[in-house]
Amino acid sequence: MNDIRVLPGGDQSALRHLNTSRLLRILYDGGPLTVNALARVTGLSRPTVRGIVTALLDTGLLAPAGQAAARTGGRPAQRYAFDHSAGVLAGVRFDTEGVWVRLTDLSGEPVARGHRPLPADAGPTERLDAAAAVVGERVAERKVPLWALTAGTPGIIDSSGVVRVSAAIPGWAGVRLGQELSTRLGCPVTTVKDTNLAALAEHRIGAARGTSDLLYVQMDRRLGVGVLVGGLPFTGQSGAAGEIGRHPGLGWEEAPTRLAAASSSRPDPHDEAGTLTLTRALHGDPDAQAAASAYARTLADGIGAMVLAVDPRLIVLGGGLAAQGTALLEPIERRLEEICYEVPPVALTALTEDAVTVGAVEAARDLVRERMPAMTEQLMSD
Repeated sequence: MNDIRVLPGGDQSALRHLNTSRLLRILYDGGPLTVNALARVTGLSRPTVRGIVTALLDTGLLAPAGQAAARTGGRPAQRYAFDHSAGVLAGVRFDTEGVWVRLTDLSGEPVARGHRPLPADAGPTERLDAAAAVVGERVAERKVPLWALTAGTPGIIDSSGVVRVSAAIPGWAGVRLGQELSTRLGCPVTTVKDTNLAALAEHRIGAARGTSDLLYVQMDRRLGVGVLVGGLPFTGQSGAAGEIGRHPGLGWEEAPTRLAAASSSRPDPHDEAGTLTLTRALHGDPDAQAAASAYARTLADGIGAMVLAVDPRLIVLGGGLAAQGTALLEPIERRLEEICYEVPPVALTALTEDAVTVGAVEAARDLVRERMPAMTEQLMSD
């Protein structure tokens, strides 16, 4: 095949960058391939592919990955793979109590975790500095560069990475989250609502694997909803899509406190007391069962409104109360049958790790894919 094509201005260097980027994306997402296989997949000639592979081996982004089995008895062909150990990705979750960090290699395989507790009244600078410190420490331990980071936070975030509204974290509104983290850590950063990242995590590796349209319901000391449409977080025009708890008629703001109050225990954090209430309900305590049913009904009223609006294929219940969520499944489904034309399946989360940081790393991997052309141009010009 002839690879000589004419770009505007005859810029063959730009064509080489484009072809290199295509090849990198294929190997970034897939397994090892030979030069012949890469030529077939990309439509490029073998000499062109071999030249690109040779250049990428020099940068350290590709590495030999064994030999393919010979089908004709000839010499086995060398396979090449993207070196996913060449850098790391970071997922960060901000919450009232502190910051949580998940570090992975470029394939998404976890390599480190971190947590920094913070007082509830910590200011934005303290929170940002804490996140940057934890990420920086973990990256330094790996001795490879940080390629991309995604941060999740409660509230409403606009498309430029600015927190517009945050009732959960004091003083958080107005923070240029993406810009602040990028300045501190020197890498590309995206920012996403925490529940949307949890929904992405469920879609990629959790209970909703293979389901691209879903609602994720976070059941913690606050209730929240993440929306995934076509496999991507759905934010709406202003970033407020899914903020059903804002509706004063649903009672979502009071529901966690009421569930916690039924635990009959000494004062505990709401999520711990709520867990105790649901545990007692599962063991037949009538007062706890009544509280769980009331909580489930309130939850289902909000979920039902979202189902009528976006018509998802699956509802995933996650968050700190999900481990005892079997106490909620039947009453939620029963109430949804009264509200919806068709009730989607309701499942409990399948993730044992923090869903938000898992989803954040997945979003960081997407960011690397998007930036592959720019990264390739930089590599080829160095």
